[in-house]
Amino acid sequence: MRYFDDFEIGERHDIPASYEMTRDEIVSFAGKWDPQPFHVDEEAAAKSVYGTLTACGTHIQAVVLWLAARLPEETAVIGALGYDEVRFLKPARLGDTLRLAIECIETKPSSSKPDRGVVKNRHILMNRDGETIFTQITTLLIARNG
Repeated sequence: MRYFDDFEIGERHDIPASYEMTRDEIVSFAGKWDPQPFHVDEEAAAKSVYGTLTACGTHIQAVVLWLAARLPEETAVIGALGYDEVRFLKPARLGDTLRLAIECIETKPSSSKPDRGVVKNRHILMNRDGETIFTQITTLLIARNG
């Protein structure tokens, strides 16, 4: 278990797992949550600026959470406090295999509750070519050990 005091500013974790964007999942997820033609219709997607099906933004964020949960060591998260600086830099395309890196950018012990602290991490999602397609800052409330 990783606790607040285990985090060091500047540390980076490249998640060993990856995630493939499949046709069925892109269409199914977007069909329910964001039914834009370039997410749900292959013909329309082929004619779009993307040239193929692409995952919707909410789907991309869900993949980030799925990959983050594959860290080798569980984190003593009390709760998420926010997502900031959310950037969709490139589309997640049909067939892309996505990888996640997590960088610790800030730690702050709680001044009112000594059993916890706040950690800010930058999530960096990359496609099969190593291009960054998505970033966000995640602020987490994490328990201290002891």
